[in-house]
Amino acid sequence: MSKTRQDFRDKTAQDCLAALAAMPRKQHLTQARLLIYKKGQRPRDLGEQFDLLDGLTKDPVLTEFDRLYALIAGGHKLSEQVSPLSSDWLDRMVVALHEVLAMPIGYGLRKDRTHLVFSALNVMMNLDLATGAHQGDRLAQISFDEAASLNLRRMTPYLFNSVCNLVKVVGIALLHRPDAAHRQAERCAKLMSYAIEINNSEHWWVFSRFKAPRRVDDLSLRAAFGSFRNTMKRLDAIEQAANADAAARRPAFEAVADLCVGQAQPAQKAALIAAASRVLDRTVT
Repeated sequence: MSKTRQDFRDKTAQDCLAALAAMPRKQHLTQARLLIYKKGQRPRDLGEQFDLLDGLTKDPVLTEFDRLYALIAGGHKLSEQVSPLSSDWLDRMVVALHEVLAMPIGYGLRKDRTHLVFSALNVMMNLDLATGAHQGDRLAQISFDEAASLNLRRMTPYLFNSVCNLVKVVGIALLHRPDAAHRQAERCAKLMSYAIEINNSEHWWVFSRFKAPRRVDDLSLRAAFGSFRNTMKRLDAIEQAANADAAARRPAFEAVADLCVGQAQPAQKAALIAAASRVLDRTVT
């Protein structure tokens, strides 16, 4: 490995943080960002990953964007583990939400408020479900307001990535506000359409001449295609719930939950689906 890419996969969080502290500032920044944004670079143990990300939320070398993404990534790890620490972490994210909403729009997936907002809300909605759904109604309203107020003239091709998160967020929010399904389904469809529209290469002629495969059989399925396909499945489920008759309404929203809640681990999905069912007991009759 190069000097800027140490192998931390078998290290403890304490070892990782100590190694970062001993690095020159530029190397520290590069390595810390790898640990935040590339989970394959982190310790294999989920508990050590969480402790590492917790430490990175306080790292003064990182930018505010980086520290907020470390907070989001830590929330993902807690959700995956169905951890009893989830409630305290959610409280931290609620406190940090005003910082998230105040961040600037910028060009770059990890430098843009739009992606940051819906990444944070995605984790928060899942943590809220896992801890009793006490803030779901408020978070749902914030999610709807944010989706409605996007400045389309400031959006970039990365909107595609953001909308993939946005649709998951809206799907969970609708468990709390099922009567909003028609309006939110229409808005999500328009945003996904617009995200595809602006997700074109500005230098297509360069790509077509130097990067395009020669034959169809040489093509490979990109991760972005999987995200697109899953997002469209979620959007279809939301639309079906919006149009469901009384008899089909409950199973339709259960299908939305099944596609939109966190599911990196089987136990995580099972816990979140059970929590979503309890929410639907209150909101869908």
